[in-house]
Amino acid sequence: MNKSNQDKIALIVVDMQIDNVGRYCQHIIPNIKTLITKAREKKIPVIYACDSRYPDDLLFEKLGRKPHTIRGTEGVKVIKDLTPLPDEIIVEKRMMSGFFGSELDFTLRQKSIKRLIITGVRTEFCLLKTILDAFELGYELIVPSDACASPSEKGHRAALESLELLKITKPTTEELIKNHLI
Repeated sequence: MNKSNQDKIALIVVDMQIDNVGRYCQHIIPNIKTLITKAREKKIPVIYACDSRYPDDLLFEKLGRKPHTIRGTEGVKVIKDLTPLPDEIIVEKRMMSGFFGSELDFTLRQKSIKRLIITGVRTEFCLLKTILDAFELGYELIVPSDACASPSEKGHRAALESLELLKITKPTTEELIKNHLI
């Protein structure tokens, strides 16, 4: 990838936070870490889209889930293996999408970003919603198939398959690096 293309790409890490990362997604952490390292080496922006909720958010009631990733708690922090550098951006989100009601789109456009590599959890919820919103906003998208996960293998597969209809590329981390896409 030439320098001008690198200037127009960003790596987005979705919801890789203490309260969100369980046993189901341990296998993707090394892949995301590799992508973060490569992005940093090439001066590609790494942006974290992170849940940041209030204890009484309606989403918990709607989904029948216990409150998690509550503002001001330890659980809202990005996991240690993927800790952001001081100059990297963390976009707080209260809904599933990294774009809905956040500054993510503004931040990307301010940096003239055109292409996104999106990683993280849960494939069929927050990741998919972020991907679909990015698609509708006109971004070119790459979703490394081995850098996203869900506790539901069925949900994970269905979400990745749905991306084929939108012609969104889903290479492995190794293919992404081998083809100089990052």
